[in-house]
Amino acid sequence: MLDERDEIIQRAREKYIDTGLTRNVTEALRLYLANDASPDEQIPLYITTPEIRRMREILKQIRPRCDDCDGELQMQTNALDRDGKKYPTAWICKKCGMIYYSDKSLSEWLKELNHEDREQKLRAADESDGADVPA
Repeated sequence: MLDERDEIIQRAREKYIDTGLTRNVTEALRLYLANDASPDEQIPLYITTPEIRRMREILKQIRPRCDDCDGELQMQTNALDRDGKKYPTAWICKKCGMIYYSDKSLSEWLKELNHEDREQKLRAADESDGADVPA
């Protein structure tokens, strides 16, 4: 079953790729959003590229862990729970499949993880200064 985002991408493919107007899915999606999509359809697809890039960079350094199995968590945006309630984000465990739904946006997670990443780097820098010298 396709989720809302996949359905929008599929409609963009049908209108712009299958008809031969473009062969690039990104371009097809851009055209669909600009010409055919309602404002409600645009919401699940609207995340700025710099936010995505920065999130990927941060997650390479510091990645939340699952409370159940200590596996790495993967970010999902516009997540639906079993009851159909939509959350801005969710963390999904790659190992056991546990899902942690969140009301935080990608931007809010980015700020929080960026702060944790900076603190972790500062602690590592402090630890690498060498042995304490007696006064």
